[in-house]
Amino acid sequence: MLVFPIINQRRVMNVELKLKNASKIKKRVHYDDAKESEIVVNKEKFSNSIYHQSRDINAPIDFIRSKSLLYQRNFLVTTKQEEKTKLYDVYEVPQPPKKVSDNLDKLYSKTITDMRKEIPGKQNRGRYLSFEDLGIDADLPSEKIEKLQKVMKEKKDGEDLKSLFEKAGIIDLQETLHFFKNFECTILSDSIIPEDSLQDTLNALSSINTRDYRNLKKYYHMAKSNTEVYAKISYINKMIYDKPLSLMHTSPKQKQYIKKMEDMDYAKAS
Repeated sequence: MLVFPIINQRRVMNVELKLKNASKIKKRVHYDDAKESEIVVNKEKFSNSIYHQSRDINAPIDFIRSKSLLYQRNFLVTTKQEEKTKLYDVYEVPQPPKKVSDNLDKLYSKTITDMRKEIPGKQNRGRYLSFEDLGIDADLPSEKIEKLQKVMKEKKDGEDLKSLFEKAGIIDLQETLHFFKNFECTILSDSIIPEDSLQDTLNALSSINTRDYRNLKKYYHMAKSNTEVYAKISYINKMIYDKPLSLMHTSPKQKQYIKKMEDMDYAKAS
């Protein structure tokens, strides 16, 4: 399970991220022609490809795209085998979005790898996502956002936005929005932590500088940096489409908090 922490309304929330429209089509099965943790694209197997031995984090998405050049079909991903059996689950996954940057491809590849590491019948280990570590923040520099502000302020009625963005060299900002809309984000409401409580715990542990303190400090920094990146993306969406970004979902009771975050002023968050 991929989880990114984020801060909203003085709450640190953990948000599960997975691919939208990826569906589990088989449970507890085994096929002679498909291994565990496999990717199958147009009958081509990841385990038989040159990408399988690569240490590149983007090997999964590079393989999927290379085997989809002729036929843009859904592909299959198998999980790990259930403990003490040879049975695994099977996902059907839509084609990946158009490439925008290596860093966004890293995010996509992590979601595929997360599926491949899933173990049926077992609570899967959570893995944190840091947008900063992935380099997504570097894809959204202030200079480009300022150019976007200028384009949106000066554009005339009827002008084609795509052409204006391409001319200004900022088309990737709009494409980043489209890329993110391929993901589904769900707030894990049972894991919400008051930010004040987290800060108090960090202050109490700071004098002993244990591993627990360092891990908690890293977690808090990750939540703050993820919030800044999300605020940038939301601000870009607001400028282009004049509406808040809608990536996260949770219970009706919690939606009131996330809606306020989607309207967050990027200038205040950065």
